[in-house]
Amino acid sequence: MEKSLIAPQVRRVVTALTLAAAVTGAGLVAAGSSEAAAKGCHVTAHAVSLRSKPSSRATSVGIAYKGNKCSEKDWGTNWTKVKMTSGNAKGRTGWIRNDLIHRAAEDIPLELH
Repeated sequence: MEKSLIAPQVRRVVTALTLAAAVTGAGLVAAGSSEAAAKGCHVTAHAVSLRSKPSSRATSVGIAYKGNKCSEKDWGTNWTKVKMTSGNAKGRTGWIRNDLIHRAAEDIPLELH
């Protein structure tokens, strides 16, 4: 191939690899494995009670505060079972209402699902 044709092809490959590395490094992954990236979450309300069951009447097993990070264990219609990964409730597992947390899966563009 001619040198002028090779350079643009190499540039495209390098750009694609750089983008893939940036997306993977940011916690996002391409099609087929977006499940792995979708497991992170964080608390968006000022303070939330971690519940033993998916009900506001269930026993509180801890308190998590805005910005505390969690890993998603079981996503339900109204509640998500999480394990807290930062903050004062770190290591505790419980249920939080979906409107009080933000899921990493919500940040992934549809074309990457």
